[in-house]
Amino acid sequence: MAYDGVTLYHLIEEFKPLLIGGRIRKIYQPEIDEIRLLVNLGNQKHHVLLSANASNPRAYMTEKIKENPSAPPSFCMVLRKYLLNGTIVDLTQHETDRIMEISISSKNDFNETVIRKLLVEIMGRNSNIILVDESMKILDSMKKVGSTSSRYRQILPGRDYIYPPENNRHGFFNIETEQFNALLTNYGEATVEKFFIQAFLGISPNIGKEIAFRSGIDPNCCIASLTKKQKQYLGTGFIQVITEIAQKFKPIIIYLGRKMVDFSTVDLHYLRADHRYESYPSISEMLEAYYFKRDKALRFKTRAANLRQQLDLLVKKNIKKLDNLHQDVDASHKSEKFKLYGDLITANIYAIEKGQEIATLVNYYDPDCQTLDIPLKVNRTPAQNAQHYYKKYNKSKIALKHLTGYILETEEKVYYLESLVNSLDQSTELAELDEIRHEFLHSEFNKKALSKEDKKKQTPSKPLHFVSSEGFHIFVGKNNYQNDFISTKMGKSEDCWLHVKDAPGSHVLIVAGGRFITEKTLLEAGNLAAWYSKSRGSSNVPVDYLEFKYLKKPSKAKPGMVIFTNQNTMYVTPTQDGVEAMEMITDAI
Repeated sequence: MAYDGVTLYHLIEEFKPLLIGGRIRKIYQPEIDEIRLLVNLGNQKHHVLLSANASNPRAYMTEKIKENPSAPPSFCMVLRKYLLNGTIVDLTQHETDRIMEISISSKNDFNETVIRKLLVEIMGRNSNIILVDESMKILDSMKKVGSTSSRYRQILPGRDYIYPPENNRHGFFNIETEQFNALLTNYGEATVEKFFIQAFLGISPNIGKEIAFRSGIDPNCCIASLTKKQKQYLGTGFIQVITEIAQKFKPIIIYLGRKMVDFSTVDLHYLRADHRYESYPSISEMLEAYYFKRDKALRFKTRAANLRQQLDLLVKKNIKKLDNLHQDVDASHKSEKFKLYGDLITANIYAIEKGQEIATLVNYYDPDCQTLDIPLKVNRTPAQNAQHYYKKYNKSKIALKHLTGYILETEEKVYYLESLVNSLDQSTELAELDEIRHEFLHSEFNKKALSKEDKKKQTPSKPLHFVSSEGFHIFVGKNNYQNDFISTKMGKSEDCWLHVKDAPGSHVLIVAGGRFITEKTLLEAGNLAAWYSKSRGSSNVPVDYLEFKYLKKPSKAKPGMVIFTNQNTMYVTPTQDGVEAMEMITDAI
C-alpha cells in the first residue's frame, strides 16, 4: 500500500499527544534522504524518523537507532541552526494530502520567538523535507528542485513555498452529497476505483476498492454505467468509510499466506477472505515492522544478487561443457567407420596407389557389397592411410572411456551448483545467505583467496520447523549446511527422511517420537520436500522416503551430499496451500 493521506492523517493524530509541547533535543541525518529528531516531552523521549527516500518515503516513531556520519550533511546543520531546542507547537496535514506540517517555536537571531515549519512531503520519487520560515519562505530543503526540473514549483532557498498541484482533487472530509454527486458526473469515464483516486486527495487504490466493496459495486465498473441506486450506494459506502477513518484507526500488516504484501490503518473488508491480518498497538510500531521487513528483504536481494550472478554463470558454463562432452561421446560412437576404412584399405592395399585422393572399394561387411568412397591422403602410402584410420579409431575408443568419467564429474558439479541456487531461492534470512556464501567461498569453484572473516566458522542457522496435522514435527533444510545438520545430527533410526528424486532440494526429516508415521503425515512431508526443491513448479514430482538408518554421508563429500538405500518413492504435486496450511514454528530446535 502507498503511504497515503489516510495513513498520514492517523499518524498525525497519534503524534499529537506524544510530540506537541515536546522539545527537539537532537537532530541527525544518518542517510542522505533521512532525518531523525529526538523529542523530549516530560520524562519521555521519542525518536521521530522522517524519510524522503524515493522508494520508501515515510514518517513514524522508531526504536531502531542508526549510526550517524562523522560529519553531518549541510541540511542537517541548517536544521540544527533553526530548530534545535525548539518546541513543537502543532502538527497538521495539508488538506488530506500526503504533506505533514510540523510547526516549531524557536528563537531567531534577535532572541525573538518565531514559528518555523518542517514540511514532510511523502510523494514517491518527488518526496522531500523542506524547512520554511513564518512567511512560508524556503530556508532549505533536503532535495533542491530548480527550474530545469519544474517550471511550476522550484524548491530552493529564498523562494516562496508552493504546495504541490492538487489537480482539482478535494479533501475527503466534509464532502456534501450534492458535491459528491457532481464529482460522479465530472468523472463519468473513470472506473469506480480510479474515481476516488482522481477526485480526492490522499485516497489510495486500497481505500477506493474498500469503498466499492462496502457499496456492493465492482471497482472496475465505469462510473457512467452506474444506476442512480448504485450511485446512492457508492455515496453511502464513501460516507461510511470516511466516518470510520475520522473516528478510529486499525494498524495492520496484511499477509497473503506467509508473504507480507501490504499495510493499512483501515479495516479492509475486501481482503479478509484470502488474506491474514497482523494487528499492532500503534501506527508507528506497525510502520516500523513493515519497513524493517521490507528493507531486510531488499538488503537480502541486493546482497544475494552478486552471488546469484556467479552461480548462474558457473551453472551455464558447466551445462555447456556437459553438452560438449555429450557431443564428443556421439562423435566417438561413430568411430567404427574409421576401423572399417582401415580394414578395407588393408584388404585392397595392392589395388591402391600412392597419390590417390579417393579409393572406391567394395565393403565386404555389407550384405549387398556396396562400394565405399574412402578419402586418402595423397602424400601417404596405402599402408600409412590405413594406419591413420586405425589411430583415429583407437583415439576415439580411449576418449570414450575418459568422457564417461568427465560427464559424471560435470553432472555432479551442475547438481551441486544448482543446489546452491536452490538454497538461495529458499533462503529469506541474511544469516542463511551468509552460510551459502561461506559454502561457496570454501568450494572448488572459488578462485579468490579467503579473508580472515571468510575463514571463520559460520554460526549455524536453523532449519524450517513445521508440525503436521497429526502432531509430527517436520524439519526442512533451506541450504546445504542446514541439510547436513538434519541428515547427520538430528535424526534417529525410527525417523523418516525425504528428498525429491534426482533434483536439488531440501532434506526433510519427520521426527517419529516413538509413534508410527502415518500416510497423511508422509504426504504432507512429501509436499514440503517437493515445494522446497527445484521441482516446485512441476506436477507428479517423485519424492524418495526412507528410514533414517539407511542414510549415510560419505567422508569428504560436499555439504548437502548424502547416499541412501532401501528407499520408496511417492509422487506428489506440490502446492503452496498445502505448505501454508501446516503450523510453522518460528524458533526451530
